[in-house]
Amino acid sequence: MRIRILLPAIMALFTTLLAQGATSYRLGFCDGKVTTDGVTVEGTVDIEAAITLTPADLARFSGDSFVGVNAGLTTKLNANTLTVWVRESLDGANLAESTISITTSQKPRDGWNNVRFESPLEIDPSATYYVGYTLHQTRTSSLVAYSSVAHPGASMLRVADGEWKETDCGAFCIEALLEGDNLPGNDLTLVSASLCDYSYIVAGREFTVAYEVRNVGVETIYSYELTVSVPGTDISYSRTMTGTMAYGIARSGRETLILPGLEASAGVEIEVSVSKPNGLEEETPADNSVTIGGIPVLATVFPRTLLLEEFTTEKCSNCPGAAQTLHDMLEGFTDEERARLAIVGHHEGYYTDDFTLPCDKPYTWFYNNYNSNGALITYAPAFMLDRTQAYDDAPTPVFMNLPVVSFSEKLAEAREVPALYSISFEGTHDTDSRTVNLKVSGERVLDVMENPRVTVYLVEDNVMATGNGLGQAGSLGREYYHQHLVRAYNATWGEAPEWDGDSYTYSCTLEYPEVCKTDDMQVVAFISNYDEDNPVNCEVGNTAWSSFAGLTPLGVAQVGAADDAATMLYDLSGRRVSALDPAPGIYVLRSGGETRKVLVR
Repeated sequence: MRIRILLPAIMALFTTLLAQGATSYRLGFCDGKVTTDGVTVEGTVDIEAAITLTPADLARFSGDSFVGVNAGLTTKLNANTLTVWVRESLDGANLAESTISITTSQKPRDGWNNVRFESPLEIDPSATYYVGYTLHQTRTSSLVAYSSVAHPGASMLRVADGEWKETDCGAFCIEALLEGDNLPGNDLTLVSASLCDYSYIVAGREFTVAYEVRNVGVETIYSYELTVSVPGTDISYSRTMTGTMAYGIARSGRETLILPGLEASAGVEIEVSVSKPNGLEEETPADNSVTIGGIPVLATVFPRTLLLEEFTTEKCSNCPGAAQTLHDMLEGFTDEERARLAIVGHHEGYYTDDFTLPCDKPYTWFYNNYNSNGALITYAPAFMLDRTQAYDDAPTPVFMNLPVVSFSEKLAEAREVPALYSISFEGTHDTDSRTVNLKVSGERVLDVMENPRVTVYLVEDNVMATGNGLGQAGSLGREYYHQHLVRAYNATWGEAPEWDGDSYTYSCTLEYPEVCKTDDMQVVAFISNYDEDNPVNCEVGNTAWSSFAGLTPLGVAQVGAADDAATMLYDLSGRRVSALDPAPGIYVLRSGGETRKVLVR
């Protein structure tokens, strides 16, 4: 009998506890987030913060009640007393209130402070209410948390006996706690949406949208529909998304898709929306979509050839290890991957050596790494890849040597980044004057460079180190040979090309040292932005490179059948060959007292 009497009592108590612990509906404008961004207020003082709830905000809550306030603080430090309240005017009496302090069982805490009233306050949906708190701080602090969301009347502030003012910081992290029978059930809001990776779309190709959706209804959401479309057209993509999302929970997602029928355009609007929570009609669809405007749609992009720049010197004992890393990485590349990588070496970063050129020292600006005394800190070995940020939020494009696998993965990822600029060159090579004449040309599909420059290097491999090959620190007494050594260049920061619409051209003549072995030399040309104030705003748009064999020898002529008696033709080993039907190749032609190199095609 005793058990039979206690069981109903226990069940009644359990039901009461469940009701008291039920999740209240939270109504505010900060997207359910509390931040560590706070409004700074000086001194020991009372601060009042509030948000405004208009009849438009409260219309759907007719018959429900205010049961408390969720007050967001950046920190509990220096917070002494916190009184939450609801008023019908900012200077009016508290219609409902509750206080916590450092001496009560519920104390102010970092983040959300969920403080409930002793008695609920029924909502009049025709009235305007102010929901907020009075906070006593013990010293200068930034306790009043705010989000970056802009909303009228969502950041009302008063300090001591001053006037109420609306700040321009965003929305305060304040939420009214509501309970009743008319709370939203199956209800979503799309917090944000944006393009990932790139600010453009290529017609007919995949692109990725990042979005954040939040459950603002009291029912748990198990599915919803995500739609990406072009307003005013039938171009659309939809997919049913699944997963558990309890009330108040936000989920971030990425969706990679193609929009069939999307054509090249200077700018289109893309609308991202969510609908059909749990397969039902959305209760408040007005906050379910985000429009991303002004997106360029490109007809095409260009394949990217990467530019890898190395900082190295003969005084750097770790540099041979980095050189071995590059060698081992290239050994694992396919011919196509190798063709899409140009490597250039700058002899700077750890002192200098006999191979340092005047352009190398200014490039240490890219390190952007200064000590407390304002001195630039550099090191070697080090690298730059297309002069892009070394990692997210890095102030520099310079990064340290990596393991072979990590290095290969970094290059593979960068190789897949579409290029908005093309670049190619043609030119002649005069061995007598040791000069290379180049004409560089290309085009752009989107103007993203504020100050485009063309830079050209002549690079040599297999250059013996000083001291008969033994001058490289860390080479362990073995003969050492430098690779991708810059021998000549047009200008440290490149030169501006001439533009004709979206096409550009640039010409230059470079002279290389007499000691160079042209069979081991390449031409490297690239177009990049130049921003003298920002080392991570000098990104390379695209690169082209070729061995010297790809250049036309200066003075090349077309030789066909000729009078063998009047014309003497020699191959490059000095042997005379018939001029009547020579095989294709380069020859020395003597005719009419003139000697010159010619190309037979």
